[in-house]
Amino acid sequence: MPIRTHRGRAAVYRKFWGWPVRSPTHLTSTVLAAVVIAVGIGLVMPGKHPDGTRAGSSNSPRAITSAPASAPALAGGGLRATRAPTPSTPAPAAALTVARSWVQAFLTVRKGTTSAQWVEQLRPFTTDDLFPELRSIDPANVPAAQIIDVPRTVSVSAGSAEVDVPTTAVVVRLLVVSTPAGWRVASYERAG
Repeated sequence: MPIRTHRGRAAVYRKFWGWPVRSPTHLTSTVLAAVVIAVGIGLVMPGKHPDGTRAGSSNSPRAITSAPASAPALAGGGLRATRAPTPSTPAPAAALTVARSWVQAFLTVRKGTTSAQWVEQLRPFTTDDLFPELRSIDPANVPAAQIIDVPRTVSVSAGSAEVDVPTTAVVVRLLVVSTPAGWRVASYERAG
């Protein structure tokens, strides 16, 4: 039978919404049902799981989607650390060499080095697209760190590779791309 009056509709709404608070048993049942539904939705929806993996992800190569870090963030600022998957194929030796050379040049800041001089020492290893960001960095904010291990391949695809370079401050993740001039660093971020 249809509800024809506002008074009848309000009564139905009161009964429906008032049911959970009618007794402690009803309230407990409602809260438990809400928790079960929320956990079920959380498990079904794609996103980051507690074990660090992403739902529906694979070990296929991927591109860096986050913005590159600035030098202060590289030193331990607001970037979230990411876990490096085990690659199936290593990056080309030339890409690994460029990654190491870029991080070494990035960390090399002599006393009195200007921003222009610092950016120039990165030029042989950097794509043109990264220069505007590098020019905005004050070399005095670059952490005093050293490379402590060999570069490690994170992922490889045709013409690009993600490489982690461990330093005494952080692990720097680089996107190294193949250009007509050779391998160059296109972006960087803190890896962990």
